[in-house]
Amino acid sequence: MLNGVTSKICLLATLGLAISSSAVEKKKIDFVVGVDGDFKAAMSKAASSGASESNHFVIFFPDGEYNIGSLTGDSNQMTTFTASNTSLVGQSADKTVLYNKSINEGISVTATLKVSANSVYMQDITLYNKANYGNEANCGSACRHDALMTVGDKLVYKNVKLLSTQDTYYTKLNNNKKGRSYWENGQIEGTVDFICGDGDVFFEGTNLVMRRSGGYITASQNNTDWGYVFNNTTITVTNNSFNKTFYLGRSWARAKTVFLNTKMVAEPKAEGWGPDMNSAPVVFGEYNSKNASGGAVNTSQRKTYFNGGKDASTATTLKTVWNANDAAKYTLQNVLKGSDNWDPTKLTAQVNAPKIEQEGAEIVWADDDNARAWVVFVNGKYKANVVTPSFSLDGVATGSKISVRAANSMGGLGAYSNEVATVDANVTYYKVTLGDAIGGKVESSLSGSKVAEGKTATFTAKPNEGWTFAGWSGKSAADIDASKAAVEIVATGDIELIPSFAAEGTTVFQVEDGIITNAAAESNNAGFNGNGFVNFGAGDLSMVQVPVYAEVGGEYEVVVRYANGSGKARSLAAAGPGVCPAGIDGCKSAETMTFEATTNWTTWETLSFKTKLSAGAGYFTFATIGGNDGPNLDQLELILVKADETTSVRGIAAPSLQLVPTTRVRLFTLTGQLIRESPGSTVSTENLAPGVYLLQRGDGSLLRQQIIRVK
Repeated sequence: MLNGVTSKICLLATLGLAISSSAVEKKKIDFVVGVDGDFKAAMSKAASSGASESNHFVIFFPDGEYNIGSLTGDSNQMTTFTASNTSLVGQSADKTVLYNKSINEGISVTATLKVSANSVYMQDITLYNKANYGNEANCGSACRHDALMTVGDKLVYKNVKLLSTQDTYYTKLNNNKKGRSYWENGQIEGTVDFICGDGDVFFEGTNLVMRRSGGYITASQNNTDWGYVFNNTTITVTNNSFNKTFYLGRSWARAKTVFLNTKMVAEPKAEGWGPDMNSAPVVFGEYNSKNASGGAVNTSQRKTYFNGGKDASTATTLKTVWNANDAAKYTLQNVLKGSDNWDPTKLTAQVNAPKIEQEGAEIVWADDDNARAWVVFVNGKYKANVVTPSFSLDGVATGSKISVRAANSMGGLGAYSNEVATVDANVTYYKVTLGDAIGGKVESSLSGSKVAEGKTATFTAKPNEGWTFAGWSGKSAADIDASKAAVEIVATGDIELIPSFAAEGTTVFQVEDGIITNAAAESNNAGFNGNGFVNFGAGDLSMVQVPVYAEVGGEYEVVVRYANGSGKARSLAAAGPGVCPAGIDGCKSAETMTFEATTNWTTWETLSFKTKLSAGAGYFTFATIGGNDGPNLDQLELILVKADETTSVRGIAAPSLQLVPTTRVRLFTLTGQLIRESPGSTVSTENLAPGVYLLQRGDGSLLRQQIIRVK
């Protein structure tokens, strides 16, 4: 536990980790475009499928360009999709492209895809209207060519890209006057009013790209409660000359548009909001806008008076620059829950990537209750989808590279598994196990976790900077010189090697050397030590596990060096070795650390706390809380306050050890495996593989332990 740090929390709840209360029903992908037919056939199947909100009809598009304008479009190349409870899922957002090229411009007649349906889910797809995209300077005063037009409720977009010019994304209400939509990440590009229309739409982490000078990002006409809410979005331009020439938006009719926590790599005009069209806005708000360097955007000249445009009777004065209290109610839950408590984040949660391996003539992996199905790729191309955790290699050429992705309940695909190069199933293969080690890694000459009989495999222990290789253990250590970092083994059976690393004489550890998840190692802010620092991210869980080494067990002061130029305090969940011994997986609790604001992002301060550490290596884990951003972390320093009375210094073991007084001696690997035990005062190290071990001895009332090295 971390002493002196308050607010004990549960990581599983605070860090937003989803725990499934019931298994997802196993079901194959319903329609694979290009395998089961074209998109026209897929639309027909979806319309007659009888799907429900909890059982979507899933259409999967392998990577490729699909001219749906010519295939399923009307005379103006607009495709209308009417099948509710359907998922449209691509292999990748950049390479799965559905396109058209509308002929006549117009806001309601040009969409690459018009979704006239409810409960539609899209993931990893680009919708592209080619009419004027890339030719914005020559398209005249009206270039209204939608990429996506919607007339529906409970629509979800994860990692979706929309490419067009004016009116790229046009939202409308359904017959019940509902129009809720949720965006998670993704990108929308355009020129004028390229996000326009009605409804309650929440954008989380979406990139907004302005493609011309003098344009407007939004034009809303809102008959719902919340309107357009942008949170943690980023604004960029395709040409730097467009910077500070465009507007955040304008009022089409009674507009409601809010920008929260926006990263403005490109900034709008100083007044922020453009002239009204048909009436004044009801809500225009902006909170915590940051520039590309993380500093506050100058909002002192933001517009507050709106004359109503064509309807002067609606003229009004608004507070457009908000404080935290103003922004607090604009949460995803409030904006989208409606009367049915809709939570789209449950739909976008991804299933963990499986770990695959070859067993005989099959690729196998562990089952996962959260997976609807798994999609198998051979050499990067779609091959099959299965509902059992295995795939037959019948017909697959030896040497092919196999990877697998798990589909969630909506059919959205998570991250790729490890890649396995297939081998001849008639050859005897042995399993290779390389134990995890803190302070370094192992490089192998093998491409997977198996080795053919008689083949020579090379293993090299690579310590992190400031760490040293300390030896090998494991059952195969007897077959090698365990004191050498690079070793060769000829496979005659299963191979097991466990490397050990030490950081003797080092008390300072660089955070950027840790295991980083959804964060970034950066070096753009001066004043850091080592090679850089870790910049956490908002939204998904952002985390770093920092390897540290304590020469002796005892009480330590841990000094954390950080920068926080955000202007307000930021917090991280923190857990020391023993609390999160292997990171988040299996971690039950942690505590909150609050990092006060520093002058700017190049001002580095320290925060310290006391904790108990055992001798040896372990991880300090730092993670974001509730989707909020964190400070930048530079390094950790361990300062010994008081050593444990039972602590001994490291030593080199002789062939046998005489420890008096003692009644029992036990010898462990550093991973905790008991390998030798002896009553009395002697334990032999004869025929013991060279390496580093943990020696424990008891004298009846006191247990003493030390790290030893066997040469």
